[in-house]
Amino acid sequence: MTKRGGTIIGLGGTMLGPGDKVPCELAMSRASNPTRRIFDAWFALRTPGGAAPSLVAWDASGAVPDLQSSILIVEILPDTKDYRYLRIGKRAAELRGYDPTGMTVRGIYTADALDFVLENYDLAVAHPCGIVDFSVDIIPDDRHVELETMLLPLSKDGTVPSHVLVYGHYITK
Repeated sequence: MTKRGGTIIGLGGTMLGPGDKVPCELAMSRASNPTRRIFDAWFALRTPGGAAPSLVAWDASGAVPDLQSSILIVEILPDTKDYRYLRIGKRAAELRGYDPTGMTVRGIYTADALDFVLENYDLAVAHPCGIVDFSVDIIPDDRHVELETMLLPLSKDGTVPSHVLVYGHYITK
């Protein structure tokens, strides 16, 4: 899909080394086991026609309870070409250093970081099975490094994406 070089300085001093953004069905061979577990749970909830599951179906499934604290849900705001953070898991908020619930991507990020984050969400919405972003993100406290971010579309009606499920896989130094 896409690959960029260089470094992007993000919100709060995170350092992002942009890398491959790959459709999930191609990315699973190099994804971490937790990322694969979430993808498998999401994939199992797809409709018989192969459409993305709904947020209600995801929530009702109780899938991967041990990883829910690293998941966030983003609502698609189609008329504004923006995304609103609907909810964020405890670990995801702790690693960010804040809880962005209710905030929009355009309200949080600027410059290169904004372009990078919007591109991820746009790619996830455009691809029926979502994407994995293999960019390396170093959190400001320097103890946590995000190795991959998976973004999966969710749909209220089985046709048009309405939300994006995001899982960030971190290692701790």
